[in-house]
Amino acid sequence: MCVLCDRENLRLLVAPLTSLSHRQLADAVAVAREAAWQLVLDTADAVSEDEHPEISRSLGPDCYIDYVVERAERDGALRGDETLEWNEALRDDTIYRDPRVQAFLSSAAEGLASYILQIRGHKEALELFLEERNGGVTFAGIGASGEIIFDRAAERYVVLNDEEALRIAMDRLAASLYSEDPRWLLEYTNLPVGAADVLAAMQQGPPERANDILAGIVDLQALAEDRVRQIGYAPFVAEGVTEEFSEQRFGDRIIIRLRLPDQSVIPD
Repeated sequence: MCVLCDRENLRLLVAPLTSLSHRQLADAVAVAREAAWQLVLDTADAVSEDEHPEISRSLGPDCYIDYVVERAERDGALRGDETLEWNEALRDDTIYRDPRVQAFLSSAAEGLASYILQIRGHKEALELFLEERNGGVTFAGIGASGEIIFDRAAERYVVLNDEEALRIAMDRLAASLYSEDPRWLLEYTNLPVGAADVLAAMQQGPPERANDILAGIVDLQALAEDRVRQIGYAPFVAEGVTEEFSEQRFGDRIIIRLRLPDQSVIPD
């Protein structure tokens, strides 16, 4: 579940600082760092790696208002007087003194810079893979799981390193634990043999809740690694996008080619 989908997290991010205990403040700063990644994905998706290189320096506290405070207000995690306090803090720049805002902005700047470096590195690798020397490869955006996408003419590619690819596989599997065969999931838990019915019971109810419970019991990394050995990484990236794809390793990267429904048939 996304960090800003949790009302308790939102409350930690917008409650008056003086109302937070030391433990709550520490948790709030950690949550703020994680919450910044949605801003990173949205910002990286909006610009190419060669445009607006100063964008990470233009991240300001208004981003915290847009992504956190307004979200908390919509979800009922913010009282009316607190909204006024946040807006006033933005106007007189005292918002910069809030460690949650500092954590959010520093994490966003770091994340955006890292993404731009990844875009550049992946693009160079893809150009070498395709033997493309005429600038035909263009950055096409960030996918639903944070994957970096490129286009060349009618072709679409996703370039990943092993860490990125495994994270995507784990994320996709974590979102479908509620529907997996409990007898199969049992192999990746410390539960005794014959406890599949226990897992089946955990799968009942709302999918998100079931996934959260099972994620604390199932060894997701081992599960993902085994599934990848069976089917590769491409199906996780192509899921919900296309049923036609191919995957090839190129040095320390994985190149995934996606054939979108409206593309012409491209000979292999």
